[in-house]
Amino acid sequence: MLAEISFPIPLKRTFYYLLPEELELSAAPGLRVRASLGKREAVGVILRVLPEKDADLTKFKELKKVLHLLDENPLFPENALSISAWMSARWGSPLGLCLGAFFSHAPRDIAAPPPAPEPGLASPPPEIPEIAGLLRLLSSGAPAAYLLRLAAIERRELIYPAIFGAALNAEDAQGLLLVPDLSFIPPLAAAFEAFFPGRVGSWHARLTPKKRAEAWAGALAGKFKVMIATRTGVFLPFRNLRLGLMDGEHEDVYRQEEAEPFYHAREVLLKRMKALGGAAVLASPCPSIESWGAAASGEFKRFDAVPPAAAGPGPGVRVLNMADYPGDILARPLADSLRAAVAAGRQALIIAGRKGYASRLFCANCGWMPRCPACGPGLTLLKTAETGAVLLCRRCGKKTPRPETCPKCGGKVFRDCGAGTQKTQEAVARLLPGAKIARFDGDVLRGSLKAMRSSLESFSKGEADVLVGTRIALRELGAPRLSLVSFLDADSDLSTADFRASEKAFQSFYGAWRLLGGKGELFIQTREADHYVFSRLQEMDYPSFADGELASRRDFLYPPFCHIVKARFASFNRAAMAAAASDFLKALSFLGKSGDNSEVLGPVAPAGQEKRKFYSEYYLVKAASEKAAMLALEKAGSLPQRPGVKYFIEADPYGFH
Repeated sequence: MLAEISFPIPLKRTFYYLLPEELELSAAPGLRVRASLGKREAVGVILRVLPEKDADLTKFKELKKVLHLLDENPLFPENALSISAWMSARWGSPLGLCLGAFFSHAPRDIAAPPPAPEPGLASPPPEIPEIAGLLRLLSSGAPAAYLLRLAAIERRELIYPAIFGAALNAEDAQGLLLVPDLSFIPPLAAAFEAFFPGRVGSWHARLTPKKRAEAWAGALAGKFKVMIATRTGVFLPFRNLRLGLMDGEHEDVYRQEEAEPFYHAREVLLKRMKALGGAAVLASPCPSIESWGAAASGEFKRFDAVPPAAAGPGPGVRVLNMADYPGDILARPLADSLRAAVAAGRQALIIAGRKGYASRLFCANCGWMPRCPACGPGLTLLKTAETGAVLLCRRCGKKTPRPETCPKCGGKVFRDCGAGTQKTQEAVARLLPGAKIARFDGDVLRGSLKAMRSSLESFSKGEADVLVGTRIALRELGAPRLSLVSFLDADSDLSTADFRASEKAFQSFYGAWRLLGGKGELFIQTREADHYVFSRLQEMDYPSFADGELASRRDFLYPPFCHIVKARFASFNRAAMAAAASDFLKALSFLGKSGDNSEVLGPVAPAGQEKRKFYSEYYLVKAASEKAAMLALEKAGSLPQRPGVKYFIEADPYGFH
């Protein structure tokens, strides 16, 4: 007998191995094995067991034997093989890497964890009127998916234990809570520990290997009643998973696009909970339009637990047209209000477009803007202690000196368009010389966990007067003296080619507005003051905005009414790139022939490409069904590679260049 085995390697193929007689009866799909792969031993997963006559062995010169069987029973009660196969077809990653997402963190030898502690004497979670209906449905144990609008950040510690308490009424029932940032885990774990003492586990990238193995095995054995995890926790094993809750489901961080396997944790969670017959809850103050559409169609049942704004008119919203304040980082009305707020002992949050020193640099005479000569995007002005001001490409990392003269017109005067966190911090320091200013952006996040928590806590405790950060600073903030929030460069989101641009911008504005509570001021600086998003800010009615955005998506056939596949081609040879694009269009000529409105948009080329020797362009496939998208992705991924052309095929893109 043979075993067809998949390994977590970036190859779209599987391997056949001989099963020793003593393993033939115990080998089964979903079990891990150890076998020789090349010159090393590797752990793989059995896909199927079959007679030798049923296998195509033409590509195998010799068959190796399976060395060891690592499991007696499959580690996942649901069929992890079928979910991995769906992931592979849905996002285009090799099956082995998709299976690896489930199995790679498993210890080779899974030791039995200590028995779960006896239930403590903690009080039951409180009854919460806004979600009483949701709690009743969850306590029934019926499989379903729910969308929960939940506004106030600090109420999560009260509401989430109540939700898990209702859903996990059986002694062996387990729950998974996914959070967008690991800084959320400590306070949530403390809140859950009061209701499930000794049975709360955590999972994130900064666990030591020993702690990671303990958490993985503890979830599998049922030691942990609740696991609180970041994105990759969606692949943890459980003995009896009955509830999966995703906090901040609209956050882009749940989309894995940096490395394979590609996936969206929201979609994987929904797939797993459906396979297990459990309940899935997607929670957010401003749900994604995809989830909003699922609720509108009846696929999800929606609950609103957003309390009304405090009495009175609520925080004021001011949209500042930066054309009236040329050259200013902080427009005068914002600067005056910021000075007054700090003088009165209140706090302010300043949201810059990105980290660094400035968003863009342009010639004051002709408008020329520097772009990366290697890959094309606009360059960021970065100020460092070692090299001074340099231009940095955020895509490829290449650094070039700041130009002294404009190569187009010879001008010597340059201006900054937009400002990053570093430059904003300097501007605020000049405006408020005696104030304490903290910074929170991607650079801080990549530093130590202690430094990350320190930046937020110094502001939350009132030790800092102003916090300057990117939009990630909005994820977790509890500042009782906060009275002013400002977005310095709203155009950085609205000016992108992403069809989600308006959604992302409104979500940020809405989150900041709710953060201010019943009073305060929200400032938004823009050079596109007539954009329709700004006309919706006075009411700050997210359901109304989401309904309008959903209708627009329907009219123009964008998700959730279609599935997107992006294909980008790049080459130094324009003719070769055009030939590759032609191959792509021919392979996808089946789209739309059935009358389902599927189509291919493009090509879209970066601005200023005609002045460079490196060419690139992309196409967007709008497939009317998941099946059509999978077929398009398969055909695009199997195109013959033309020499000198780079192919980038991506499903559900969250970035448009």
